[in-house]
Amino acid sequence: MTLEPKNGETALQNWMFARLPADIFESLSKRQKQALHEAVTGTAEGPPVNIRLSIPFWSRRFYITVLSGVEKRSGDRRRHERARYPLRTVANFFFAIGFAVAFYAIALVALALFSSVLEV
Repeated sequence: MTLEPKNGETALQNWMFARLPADIFESLSKRQKQALHEAVTGTAEGPPVNIRLSIPFWSRRFYITVLSGVEKRSGDRRRHERARYPLRTVANFFFAIGFAVAFYAIALVALALFSSVLEV
């Protein structure tokens, strides 16, 4: 079965269909598969600022994602996500402290380098 959406990816290449059990996938009609495929691979624009970093840290990797743009979520969805992903957590606190320490360390190194350059 090959359904061709706007971006050229076939339904069989769709990650969602690949995860469905074969009997469930086969029980869907062609129209249902097309509708699900278009819903998952829709052409909605992403945020204008989309920064994704993967940082190696000894034997593990950590990621940082920064998204920014005009808010399009409904009030109900924002309340639900605020309850599900609270800002005030221990991990977020330590991340903020670590970020501040790294920022000020870089600023101090830069200040030391530039002050020594100006004295010469």
